[in-house]
Amino acid sequence: MSDGPSDEQQEQERAREIALLETCHRFPGDFPLSVIANNDEAVTAAVIAVATAGGAVPVGAHDRQPSKGGKYVSHRLEVRCASAQEAHTLRIKLRAVPGVINVL
Repeated sequence: MSDGPSDEQQEQERAREIALLETCHRFPGDFPLSVIANNDEAVTAAVIAVATAGGAVPVGAHDRQPSKGGKYVSHRLEVRCASAQEAHTLRIKLRAVPGVINVL
């Protein structure tokens, strides 16, 4: 017995997330991201590398806002994405970076 969602459930969730992206954003176009992560230079470098790899083109400055205690940082950036699928994949790849807590 599997503890996680089935393949069908995962595909339904993916389709729902892509539909939401298509409703809220215009593609191709600029796609804003906020990445909450540990305040560590290696994590920052990995976030930037993922955000600029695979065809996504940065269009704005990378803004960093550290938390009050300095343990975390919010990375705000904007990339040009060709489709909602590309934006969705980018979010998944960013979530997989060690030290990333959330992607908004």
